[in-house]
Amino acid sequence: MTHNLSFAGDQRLSFSVPPFSPFNGFDEQSQCKGIGVLAIEKVTNTLNTPLKLAAFPYARILNSLKNGELDLALLFKNNTVTEDVEYIGPLSLEKIFILTQPDTTIKQYKDLYQLTRIAVIRSAQFNKKFDQDKRLNKISVNSYNQAIRLLKLNRINAVIGSKVGLEYALYQEKLDEDIMANAFYLGTKELGLHLAKKSPFISMKPLLEEAVKEAYQDDLLEQLYRQQMQYCANL
Repeated sequence: MTHNLSFAGDQRLSFSVPPFSPFNGFDEQSQCKGIGVLAIEKVTNTLNTPLKLAAFPYARILNSLKNGELDLALLFKNNTVTEDVEYIGPLSLEKIFILTQPDTTIKQYKDLYQLTRIAVIRSAQFNKKFDQDKRLNKISVNSYNQAIRLLKLNRINAVIGSKVGLEYALYQEKLDEDIMANAFYLGTKELGLHLAKKSPFISMKPLLEEAVKEAYQDDLLEQLYRQQMQYCANL
């Protein structure tokens, strides 16, 4: 496994995962693999295909899938690349929450309109209604950590994200994870493989489909996260 980018004629399958912890690594526990990387390895471990992790920003992942620079990505199902990828999934379902300031409680979707600044990972899609809602003031951020820091500084009212992503960011920022109990549950989102149609590995689609079907669990990513955190805490 390497973080080098693609080269012409490279026979390794280049892949990306969300470019922040805990998906592509654990910032405070460098010995621990990211849960996105572990999920990709779980799917491909019987295919005898060398892998290469491309550490791209989220928006570049999407562009690289379109132009074939990247072979594969594990992401929330994203309709902006529908014409350029073969979607294989779901591999797991992720719980999506909107985490607010401690003194703010969201009981139903319409309460979101009282929020003036909601942090959203740049180019990510979390929930169809939320993604398309232009009445909400969404502030683009590059990572959950950045969003949680802004929340601590009262520069935003809320942040949307996956349960494990938000929990790990709270852990890193030394905030009590119990504040997740007040977060607004927005639903679940499919996490699956996005295989570039221009990839030389496109012929592997049937094998990947079978492997994803075999590996699928509703809470696969959360299981990997709990296992990694238990392991990392004892290093």
